Amino acid sequence: MFFRFILAGILTTTFALAQGGNPRGGMGEGGMGEGGMGRGSEGNMPSAPRVSNRIDVIGDSLKLDKDQKKNVKNILDAAQKEANPVHDQLAKSRLAVGEAIQDGKNQEEVSKLLNSQAALESQMAGIELNAFAKIYKALEQEQRNKTQTLFQMMKGIFDNKNWNAMP
Repeated sequence: MFFRFILAGILTTTFALAQGGNPRGGMGEGGMGEGGMGRGSEGNMPSAPRVSNRIDVIGDSLKLDKDQKKNVKNILDAAQKEANPVHDQLAKSRLAVGEAIQDGKNQEEVSKLLNSQAALESQMAGIELNAFAKIYKALEQEQRNKTQTLFQMMKGIFDNKNWNAMP
């Protein structure tokens, strides 16, 4: 019962934050203030433009010029092509592991499937890190100092068929 209560709280918070804006319904801490906005609301604050894809996030965080942005996109597009077959194999491998466990296969068979899964995960990590290294080499020294955001984005960037779509 306690677990359900905690889970409900987490889900409620997640949904409230996913809606964007003020979790108190946009009214701030106290009723209506000047301009129809509640006190403490963010109505008077300029909002940052919403970023629609990852290349924009990368470009903004690293301050890429047009040519650099195109180069980064080309690097990631090529890595996505390399990652797609691995991604498909990962999905099949996960399914095989689940089926083996569900069917009550012996530990040796399950271990073999898990080792195969681990090898595919390692291969995907290699693709991600190789793409990061290529991008890093193409940056100016000043931009290299700002690559923490990009490095964090690289984990799982090819989990979908389109690396550029925001999760």
